Amino acid sequence: MRELVTILLLAVHLLALNLACCGPLFCVWLGRCGKRLPGDTGERHTDLGRRLAGWSLVAFAIGMLLGGLLLVVVPGYGLWNSLARFPVSAFWFAGAELVFSLVCLAVFYGSWNLLARWPVANGLVALLSVTNLLYHFPSLMAVIGQLAANANWTSEALLDRPHLLKIMASGEVLGLSLHFSMSSVAVSAVALLYGIARQTRDDLAGESFKHITRTAAILAALATLLQIPIGIWLLAESNARVRYSLMGGGMLASLAFMAGLTATILMLQRLVAVAIGESERRHLQQIAWLMLAVVVLMTTSLRLSRQGSSFGPAKLTASCAVPEAVRLGDGR
Repeated sequence: MRELVTILLLAVHLLALNLACCGPLFCVWLGRCGKRLPGDTGERHTDLGRRLAGWSLVAFAIGMLLGGLLLVVVPGYGLWNSLARFPVSAFWFAGAELVFSLVCLAVFYGSWNLLARWPVANGLVALLSVTNLLYHFPSLMAVIGQLAANANWTSEALLDRPHLLKIMASGEVLGLSLHFSMSSVAVSAVALLYGIARQTRDDLAGESFKHITRTAAILAALATLLQIPIGIWLLAESNARVRYSLMGGGMLASLAFMAGLTATILMLQRLVAVAIGESERRHLQQIAWLMLAVVVLMTTSLRLSRQGSSFGPAKLTASCAVPEAVRLGDGR
């Protein structure tokens, strides 16, 4: 039960940070569209942009709160041990960056009507928030996750800045960071589709909202499709036990992974349908639910596969028949 709660908290944490990381860029786009459209139609686009900005701010707060909560509920000591390998200065730096992003998002939302008059200022605040989050935190969280799953992932007892930058440039960390960035684009686009689904029937039938709906669906589909080569890259960079767990060695991890791929295919089908013009409310809502399912299932598969990768050879041998090459790992 505790493990299930951990997985759900982690999935919501990732979803919230995905929206916080790229949502502001979609808000700027909606604001620009609203300025080009006359009367009430333009105001409704602008209002939708402000609503999405509010969602991004709330999502950031939820993501940070759940991140702190996960420190308490995550079973075992792997996470605490990984955090202990960072110098105190790293936590002060991370805290300052979090506060900076929070201030950017709060200003972006709270001063929406004022900033909308100056598109350059509006876009600059959004860009500062997005780049600050995407540059610092996906790679840092990837390193912490790797150390929590495998304390021997790097031999350094204390991760000073030069060594941290070095391991952040490793293939697996870069792959995870790119995966998170593409997920942020897809989640933010789907959040926009969900916001459009809450508009009136007349808005959904309008050409301007149809254009935004199709564009958001295309962006979400492209970002999701790019996850295929990124996923192959991540699988190749992962250690042998993680690959073995995902490819059938761990029943629950494999089932969650296959179910996640199935949900992804179904979501892509719905996104393509919306991209070619089928922008009914139920289609947009289905995409949002499928995105939620994909994140939960993929989070489940990642966590379960990493738990399997932290087992020692004796435990692996006792639990299942593991081929010798896999049981010994690949040296990482």
